[in-house]
Amino acid sequence: MKTQGSSRGSAALGAAYAIAAAAIFSTAGVIVRHIELPAWDVSFWRSAFLVITMLPFLLWQQRRIWIDVRSAGPALLLSALLLAGSFVAFILALGLAPVANVLIMFGATPFITAIAARLFLGEKLHSHTILAMAVAVVGLAISVAGSLQAGALAGMAVAFIVVLCMSGNYVVVRHRRDVGMAPAIWLAGVISGLVALPFAHPETVMWSQVPWLLALSPGQLAGGLLLYMASLKRIPAGRAALLGLLELVLGPVWVWLFDGEKPDDLTLIGGSIVIAAAAANVWLDSRRPAG
Repeated sequence: MKTQGSSRGSAALGAAYAIAAAAIFSTAGVIVRHIELPAWDVSFWRSAFLVITMLPFLLWQQRRIWIDVRSAGPALLLSALLLAGSFVAFILALGLAPVANVLIMFGATPFITAIAARLFLGEKLHSHTILAMAVAVVGLAISVAGSLQAGALAGMAVAFIVVLCMSGNYVVVRHRRDVGMAPAIWLAGVISGLVALPFAHPETVMWSQVPWLLALSPGQLAGGLLLYMASLKRIPAGRAALLGLLELVLGPVWVWLFDGEKPDDLTLIGGSIVIAAAAANVWLDSRRPAG
């Protein structure tokens, strides 16, 4: 039986994993700037390198992987399909709408995740978490207000598909937190790579771009996903999704630090609001009795 201290310790570790995952995911913008390839080519090579680099790990852990597949095969397949859908839809959304319009849609992720987790998993949705989500979305809206553009409805609609896929995957992983989800990440790479291949030109990649593609794929993508999977074993899906909004705040910060592009005042103000809302929610959760 878990003690109150161990439960709180596990929840704190889960929150730390989610924050670390958001930080890793947020580096995508800086990395992609150094890869001079069309979006579909980036998508293909990101998926291909993900599949190649994860394969040795899967072979090394094949006995454990096989047990997980037999125990939760349908859940692993559903998680892979949802992840692959988010990979592909994200590329399409960026091709149809400015980044700011896409990001504002991602602000709905914690709400959709929390509602889905409530409906399908019976997870409690505390009033302070709902308030924190609302405040975070307002902060995100403020941060992108200066760069929103009209006529991006199609791109925002596709971005909402990303939200649905990611929220669904949060719930699936949280439901089967007793098994490892590495096979689902690998299979998602296979599926998204096959989808991107007809639209890509893999032969145009140059050796100078390979290190950046490796940083983007097994580094940024696989590393972030594995950390989020670990966080969902310890904290509710809605809380993990709320902490995931830090990715959207940290992205412009890395561009500022490494490429010298200072965010405007609205971006900094809105980002501060998102961080404050997420931090307040974690603090309030830590004060609730465990169990």
